[in-house]
Amino acid sequence: MKTTGEKIRDRRITLNMTQKDLADQVGTTVRTISSYEAAGSKPRGLNLRKLCTVLNVSEAYLLKDEIEDETYGLEEAPYIESARAIYGKKGATDVEQLLTQTRAMFAGGDVPEEDKELFFQAVTEAYFANKKRASETFTRKDYKK
Repeated sequence: MKTTGEKIRDRRITLNMTQKDLADQVGTTVRTISSYEAAGSKPRGLNLRKLCTVLNVSEAYLLKDEIEDETYGLEEAPYIESARAIYGKKGATDVEQLLTQTRAMFAGGDVPEEDKELFFQAVTEAYFANKKRASETFTRKDYKK
């Protein structure tokens, strides 16, 4: 199993980037990248999302040592980001959990990518619809616009 720092370093090297290149693209310092790679500190928040974008990996892959597949979670990433844009961190976490839990349905089978995309889209849209319905139903009248 690789640590977060090892994954960042290995992916950076695979992409032929120096620590400075990565720092410039993420919008941070070389010292920060070095601390991720060597000191064991983990990126959070916006730095984590920018790192994932630049390295083309998912947050789940970077943060969970037991995940070794670099492509893990990339299919779900756009849906998680759309939930983050609308509902913030909690929404992103909810959608990530939903999609991760339903990922097991695809284990061991050869499901076409298009079908996976349609499934992820349907789950995300159902989440958004239910959040909206809950908001309309349970939000106090004096808070509604």
